[in-house]
Amino acid sequence: MLGRILFFGAGVAACGSSGGALAQDAIPAGGDEETPAIVVTGSKLGSDPQRQARSLQILSSEDLASRGIQDVAGLAKVVPGLTFTRSTYGVPVYSIRGIGYFDNSLTAPPAVAIYIDEAPLPYSALSTGAALDLATVEVAKGPQGTLFGQNSTGGAINFVSAKPTDRLSVGLSSDIDSFGQFTNEGFVSGPIAANLKMRLSASYERGGDWQESDRTGEKRGGKDLLIARLLTQWNPAHNLDVLLNINGWRDRSDTQAGQLVTLRGASPPLPQGVQGHPAGVRSNRLADWSDDGAFARDADYYQAYLRVFYRLENLTLTSITSWQDLSRDDTSDSDGTNFQLLQSRTPGRVSIFSQELRARLEQGPVKWMVGGNFQRERVKDELALTIKDSSFPFDAIQTKTRHRNRSWAVFANLEVDVTDRLTLEGGGRYTDERRRFQGCSYDGGDGSLAAYVGRVATTLSGTTVNIPAGGCVSLSDRLLPAVTHTEFSDRNWSWRAGLKWSLHPAIMLYANVSRGQKSAAFPTVAGTVASQFAPAKPETVIAYEVGAKATGLGGRVRISAAAFHYDYRDKQVRGKTIDPNIGPVGALVNITRSSVWGGEVTVDAEPLKGVDLAAGMNLTSSSILGPFLAYDAYGRRRDLGGEPFPLTPKWQLFGNVGYRRTVGSGGSEVFVGASIKYQSGTNADLGEIAALYLNPYAIVDLRAGVTVNGSWTVQAYVTNVADQKYGTFTSTVSPDVNVRFTGMPRTFGLRASYRL
Repeated sequence: MLGRILFFGAGVAACGSSGGALAQDAIPAGGDEETPAIVVTGSKLGSDPQRQARSLQILSSEDLASRGIQDVAGLAKVVPGLTFTRSTYGVPVYSIRGIGYFDNSLTAPPAVAIYIDEAPLPYSALSTGAALDLATVEVAKGPQGTLFGQNSTGGAINFVSAKPTDRLSVGLSSDIDSFGQFTNEGFVSGPIAANLKMRLSASYERGGDWQESDRTGEKRGGKDLLIARLLTQWNPAHNLDVLLNINGWRDRSDTQAGQLVTLRGASPPLPQGVQGHPAGVRSNRLADWSDDGAFARDADYYQAYLRVFYRLENLTLTSITSWQDLSRDDTSDSDGTNFQLLQSRTPGRVSIFSQELRARLEQGPVKWMVGGNFQRERVKDELALTIKDSSFPFDAIQTKTRHRNRSWAVFANLEVDVTDRLTLEGGGRYTDERRRFQGCSYDGGDGSLAAYVGRVATTLSGTTVNIPAGGCVSLSDRLLPAVTHTEFSDRNWSWRAGLKWSLHPAIMLYANVSRGQKSAAFPTVAGTVASQFAPAKPETVIAYEVGAKATGLGGRVRISAAAFHYDYRDKQVRGKTIDPNIGPVGALVNITRSSVWGGEVTVDAEPLKGVDLAAGMNLTSSSILGPFLAYDAYGRRRDLGGEPFPLTPKWQLFGNVGYRRTVGSGGSEVFVGASIKYQSGTNADLGEIAALYLNPYAIVDLRAGVTVNGSWTVQAYVTNVADQKYGTFTSTVSPDVNVRFTGMPRTFGLRASYRL
């Protein structure tokens, strides 16, 4: 019933507007979207990141729309230091300044925390619908956790939803691109009764088969994604705000197929057809997949959260209660061929409850905040692989894991204005968490894997080991199949200290040092040895940052610059280990010591009426320190010391220019714009293997349109104008092939929207 309510009327589309702030404590108490009232936890951000003593970027809905950002992946086009990719099985991975966590598991806890209106999305796979009908997106860089939410080492992304309005407001838009993808979005918002307002938003994406088989010419890759949200805001008193958010999404889109890059010289040899299959870096469109299955997502997600904000003179109290549930059963073909070298099915279920309470008090020059939260998770994560044509001596394997996690934390933050120009800040967090795990890999049902592992175990142990078809094949230290049961508990401190100095009303300098920690992680891997389920222990980062922010020309020019150094301990990475039965397989690895240093600059300017300019640069230099003996992506044991992190480009450059001009007397406008993103090359995995190198690339997007009477807008656009060939990831999950996942090719589109 909930799903029917959420998804009713999903063929319409939304445009959001208003300002927001990271660690936002109050929702708009009334009025229109253009005049929200905001109170900030721990420090007053308002909608101006220029007054915040940390690296913070806030993008309004207008910023996102004008630059063509329609989903969470698009943020990597406009936020220096942020990268986005998907794993072999489609799990989203966010990284900021080289701090990220790449894993194929549904249960991979991210290094970059994700929120909707400060309600946590503990796993990246939950973020699919986060970009619907937004007011702002806030990206904070560096360790987080002393103001609200979760511990993180890389940063935080908070999606602030557009809130209900005081008067009736309606927005609709429709988009069609050159691959035939239709995107329809809409919202309706307004008062329902005295002190009660609602906002219903929805979007639906359908079609767009952009991938083409380089063998048959068949096409796939289309979307079938429905997202909906219902906000109800109640103001029973002038100092009490209650917001109920019920949202969800349903995804039946095609999963992306891979592009075969190289064969790995498998033994025994692969089928003859694989040897002659097209390979190498080719057009972004070209890929291949098996003819015997439809490979698509099958995921449903629901969330409900209740936010209560109460003000009593200088004291504000906030409560956020959240429940969310995800069920999925995705299938994908990730080997880049029409053979069954690596086909996967990933059933899973996530159920999460969280509660957070905060209190904030302002007493003259002193502002303090205390809070705490609790979170409980129940997760089922499975991985079923079909590998009939591969070099493995069996046809299928299925891994089943179960997770029961519990955590609680208390945190506090203090801000003192020592003078009218100098402010000192400090915060701390104590976290107690427990993660329980059970898991095993199972025979695929035909008995081939059970027989193979049974023979190996019998030979090694000297005792007959019989494993039934479909049985557990993960061997314990006693060389007997057994389900692994284990638990990891951790108690840790995170903290932050800093200062900001107003050198001039338009110039601020700041410096801070902080410590963040990321939770331990258990893998969902295919393996026949129980030790492969060992967790990666928590990682920690001590971050040092100095920066300057300046505003000029009456607020029409805004400049932000920062330099940073991260001392990284026990970085979690997806690496390899050697399964004595089947060879190199995926495993979680801790890099003992590593470091990141760099800097970034962003500039936003309106030098002339109607002209908008934005530019950004990020330098991130990462390095594994000292000797570090581990297995590279091909399963060869080597010293990886001195290498940069995988999927961490050293340089990122961004630029955007827009021009608007009023025509006629009815408020109509014409506009044009262009944006560019450059990213330097990086390797997709450990070992700096040439076949896994992702080349540098530059993407240029163009747009032009007209707005009539401030209500109707028609826009034409083209993305990736030069049809740049570029990869987002190269997978080595299969021991037989390297498979490249590509970015979108050149795409033309037309978008029309209406707003009342």
